Amino acid sequence: MSDLTRHVILNHVDSPLKILVWTTGEVGLFLMPLFMGLFFEQLVLGVLISFVNYRLFKIYREKFGKDQFQAVCYWFLPHSPKRYPKIPPSYIREYIG
Repeated sequence: MSDLTRHVILNHVDSPLKILVWTTGEVGLFLMPLFMGLFFEQLVLGVLISFVNYRLFKIYREKFGKDQFQAVCYWFLPHSPKRYPKIPPSYIREYIG
């Protein structure tokens, strides 16, 4: 390692985990309806819903940005305090003390 590249901060450190070419959230949006369609023996409906979910997610990300979807999920969807005990609940707006 040369002295010039010793203290370089990489610009891809914060990039999300990808499976093939999709991020993990995109894989969930694509595969969950597909598996639910297989479970309920409605394969065509599952494929259709997964395709629509994927396209709507892409349109949402193009319009509002990459990280906006994570913020919306944090504020409006429930989360388990057992899974992430250090994350404060979203309904607490201000801490005293």
